[in-house]
Amino acid sequence: MISFISDWGYKSYYVGVAKSVIYSISPDSKVIDISHDIEPFDVEEASHVIERVFDDLPKGSVLLCVVDPTVGSDRRAVVVSIDEKYCVVPDNGVLTRLIELKDVKSAYMIENPKYMYKYPPSSTFHGRDIFAPAAAYIDSGIAPYEFGRAVENLKTIKIEGVFVNTGKVESVVAYIDGFGNIETTISLKDLQTAGISGNYMLVNGKRAILTNNYSEGKHELILAHVDSSNYIEISSSAGKASEILKLKKRDKIVLQNLD
Repeated sequence: MISFISDWGYKSYYVGVAKSVIYSISPDSKVIDISHDIEPFDVEEASHVIERVFDDLPKGSVLLCVVDPTVGSDRRAVVVSIDEKYCVVPDNGVLTRLIELKDVKSAYMIENPKYMYKYPPSSTFHGRDIFAPAAAYIDSGIAPYEFGRAVENLKTIKIEGVFVNTGKVESVVAYIDGFGNIETTISLKDLQTAGISGNYMLVNGKRAILTNNYSEGKHELILAHVDSSNYIEISSSAGKASEILKLKKRDKIVLQNLD
């Protein structure tokens, strides 16, 4: 199975062409579209999304992510093995969160022309000529080392961490979903370590209720709860939390005791 993430959207033909290349190489592959609505060129957003979906992907499957603002440059295309799964990605930091949290078993450059759709590849569509075919060949059983030289140091980008102090936890907005829910990398343990307790807290100065789900606390403006990735998510029963709190990706978010 191939799980596909990109910033291409559906207005253009890129997703369809890449999937057609996959099926021309490996007709028996199954391609699952995770998202093609990553903000254009936003490598950090892609890294957060990859982290959130990765543990739910089957062992032996392939994660194909093409968020590639420097396509055509000398950045490497790589196949990375993590947790008995394969990632086919540009080496530009999209795997940062996985690299921070998990052990990388191996990584190889995708440089063997035998496994490219066109050679030399287009300077602007490596998704079609390099990444999609590599995902298809891996899904059909080709070993990663067949693609090229081993890579030891994968590129990572700086992603703000979580800062825990007495009565306060600070981080940044990791991702905002289509409902305006604010996803963070703050855990319930972080709140407990900070000594944030009780049913209520402040989120960027506004009162929020700590709930178990979206339906609880429906009379409160701001809700905080543990999401499906085990991070604190901020939502609202009265619209989009991101608009109410006037927050966007990478903005500072502060959770603290109400007192």
